[in-house]
Amino acid sequence: MKKLIKLTGNKTELILLVIPSKFPEIIYWGKKLSLTSTEEAQFIEYSELPVPQAFLDDEQYLTIFPLLGNGAFQLNAFSGSRGQQSWAPQFRQLTYREASSGSLEIDARDEIAGLQLTIKLELNNWDILEQEITLTNIVNDSYQLNELFISLALPAKVNEMIQFHGRWIHEFQQQRSLINQPCYLVENLKGRTSNDNPPLLICGSNGFSHQAGEVYAFHLGWSGNHAYKLSMVSDGRKLVQFGEKFLPGEMTLSSGATYTSPKLYATYSDGGLNQLSHNFHAFIRESGRFAKHKRSYRPIHINTWEAMYFEHNQEMLFKLVYKAASLGIERFVLDDGWFNGRNHERAGLGDWFVDKNKYPNGLTPLIEQVKKSGMELGLWFEPEMVNPDSELFRKHPDWVLHLAGYQQPLGRYQYVLNLAHPEAYSYIKTCMVDLLNQYDIAYIKWDMNRDLVQPGNSLGYSGVHDQVLATYRLMDELNQLFPRLEIESCASGGARVDLGILRYTNRVWTSDCNDPVERQSIQEGFSYFFPPELMGSHFGPEQAHTTNRLNTLEYRILTAFFANLGFEQNLLELTAYECTQLKTYIDLYKKYRSLIHRGDFIWLDTLDPGQKIYGVISADKTQALFAVAQNGFPVNQVSSKLMIPYLDESKNYRVKLLNSQENTGYLMKKSVPLCNGELLLSGKVIANLGIQLPIMHPQSILLIAFTSN
Repeated sequence: MKKLIKLTGNKTELILLVIPSKFPEIIYWGKKLSLTSTEEAQFIEYSELPVPQAFLDDEQYLTIFPLLGNGAFQLNAFSGSRGQQSWAPQFRQLTYREASSGSLEIDARDEIAGLQLTIKLELNNWDILEQEITLTNIVNDSYQLNELFISLALPAKVNEMIQFHGRWIHEFQQQRSLINQPCYLVENLKGRTSNDNPPLLICGSNGFSHQAGEVYAFHLGWSGNHAYKLSMVSDGRKLVQFGEKFLPGEMTLSSGATYTSPKLYATYSDGGLNQLSHNFHAFIRESGRFAKHKRSYRPIHINTWEAMYFEHNQEMLFKLVYKAASLGIERFVLDDGWFNGRNHERAGLGDWFVDKNKYPNGLTPLIEQVKKSGMELGLWFEPEMVNPDSELFRKHPDWVLHLAGYQQPLGRYQYVLNLAHPEAYSYIKTCMVDLLNQYDIAYIKWDMNRDLVQPGNSLGYSGVHDQVLATYRLMDELNQLFPRLEIESCASGGARVDLGILRYTNRVWTSDCNDPVERQSIQEGFSYFFPPELMGSHFGPEQAHTTNRLNTLEYRILTAFFANLGFEQNLLELTAYECTQLKTYIDLYKKYRSLIHRGDFIWLDTLDPGQKIYGVISADKTQALFAVAQNGFPVNQVSSKLMIPYLDESKNYRVKLLNSQENTGYLMKKSVPLCNGELLLSGKVIANLGIQLPIMHPQSILLIAFTSN
């Protein structure tokens, strides 16, 4: 007999139709319905579909675990075999356990195939649907698992999607398109989350935007290989499927062994992209599932990489420390080049010992100067990598991920160290623990600069899955041993940003590109899933190292405002006037830092594709900070009005422009009230009439504060 199981979150609901001897079907996922018993009966009675001619005779339900063995064909969520047997299981024996109104566990067995399956679903208080699957081999023979996908059905009205792609220095780019093909498949085989095919997807109704429309967002919390599929079924519904991507032979289950999939995180919003962001941001901030920040604020960084590269000169470093402290910077991060043999990128990785030629007295003098200046020290590591030109590799070439008989390709002049190798793991952990015990290091910039190619372990099997788990374990053990330590996830910029690594890391390096024009689009894509305080965004030099583009000081610093602010430029090259400007902006950032890192992040829809408007609003709606970024040449000669519907319409707000444009006389014969002093406007006027913006240059930003008593 059919029945309903309802999973209830804060504002949303997932309704499953339970079908005898079959996996359940999602028949509703959206805002809370609070159905009566009569309405529940109607849901059950009228959920059946017609059975078309020239197809299987029984109705084919779009279940949460569609199987080839049941006729799911291209929707198949499972692939594997025992020798040449047990390759089309059906899992007819099902039991259900409802732990609460928001969670469900489904156990399923197939005695013929010798497999047991457990599917866990939870719709939590932040309206994030969490789902994972565990497969157990229950007979004596080993089982080869090839694919295991978590599957979620969407209604037919979902017709558009945003996919995310990119490359080095160009991450989190959005590709918006109609869903008009039978199937879309995206795979990543690079051994890390990747900056070109991250496991992120947004689907929604026609014309959805930042402020409006029904949308569903999906993110697989896994830092290795992955794949996702988006399929259109015969009645127009869509099926989204995510899972880890195995290399051939990678996941073999011995008798009694289990495999648990990475967790899929998904959410529904009827308030456009902004509401789905609020769901993800609140979940990350409040759930306790992810690494907590260990200070009362997120320190402002100075990172030495673009200031000095491999030229570690102690006299220059001390001057840089003094200059950083005078500007109000709070953390000094010593980047690559501090350890033995590391004079260029072709040598030294793996030899994690302080280079006595550069630091005759170790790091103690630098740390003392950093602490004396009121800052804390961070240190760069790349624990998963080794250069061929290193003592470690010369002693232990077998510790590298490789396939015997082949020449392992170099990437960034380095190999990948097999952290699943017990001795290699112990060596790296000992090196890091010794340094963290010896020196007062508050922060690790954990880098990972290459993709994995032929990543074979000592037996010649694929080692990607085990490498990811070993990396997680090492980070976790360091966090346990050093409770005050914070870790940044960096991987050629943003190639390892996901909710798997964020269980152990407190910050991510979003991109190696500090060009603010590029950062504007990078940071938008990032912000849909991750809150601004996790996003490392740095002020770089006037001429960006990655693009050669020139940008003003104001545009560079304000682009980095809505994030965890940092500096990458050699501060010793700044003029006295530039230092004064920066000190003013740093003080302003500190004034609004708590709001930026705790408020609700908002994007406003704009008619001008070269303009982005975004900001944060406090939970009680008494305070807000917005940026109007004119990144490209304005479409219209006269700027549009700033209309913010997210403030409290019953409150009055003092509206103040916090920066002033240069050369405005060239743009306007007559300015606007916003540029001439503080305004007093009601929330209703701001939402419905709006605030007239001035005409803006390309590559310029207005920073506007809203305060209500």
